[in-house]
Amino acid sequence: MLFDEEFTRLNTTDKKRFKEVVNKLLLKGFIVRDIYDAKEKVMKINPDFRFLERYDEVVSTYLAFSGWVLNKDLILGVYSLVNEDETNRIRVDRETSLVLFALRLIYEDQKQKDSSNLSQSLYMTSVQLVKEMLNYSIEIPGKKLNTRFVCKGLRFLANHNIITKVSGNYDEGNVSFYVLPSIIYALDNDKIVAMSKALDELNSSEKDDNIDVL
Repeated sequence: MLFDEEFTRLNTTDKKRFKEVVNKLLLKGFIVRDIYDAKEKVMKINPDFRFLERYDEVVSTYLAFSGWVLNKDLILGVYSLVNEDETNRIRVDRETSLVLFALRLIYEDQKQKDSSNLSQSLYMTSVQLVKEMLNYSIEIPGKKLNTRFVCKGLRFLANHNIITKVSGNYDEGNVSFYVLPSIIYALDNDKIVAMSKALDELNSSEKDDNIDVL
């Protein structure tokens, strides 16, 4: 497919949407099908996802020039961006890494327990997250695990379409949110194993405060 020819065929509105959606992909790394609409207070179909469904081949061709691969999972409802050279990776602090790790475990467990639930998103609150992290023994020695602690990580994850906030304030630590299926791609099984080992070692020795996760 020749990008110039395909892009030229788009109408003016779709050309503008093309730029918007591609920039969101590059900024966030994920575009998911279901997002929370704060005005209507319900989960709704993401128009950016629908745009990609129509034009993902054109978008893929364009991104390939810079070494990006656009992956799609129509079952989970996730478009994810991966760099062929593994450059432009996001390096997050240890606290955010642990929040992501905990959410990945919780998401997987809940999906297995409730396989009849067709929704790919999982509703949670910051209070529930803290309780689950304590249940999983996910802590940092010398630091108190509380809702403000986890909300720092939640803010970052929301900026990358891994969670979507429903209500509350990050600074006050009283957030409710949906864990989105993009979390499966933000932290794969290999990284879960690696982080499990790192967490075990963390309890006995000091480690690097930054971990690659996305």
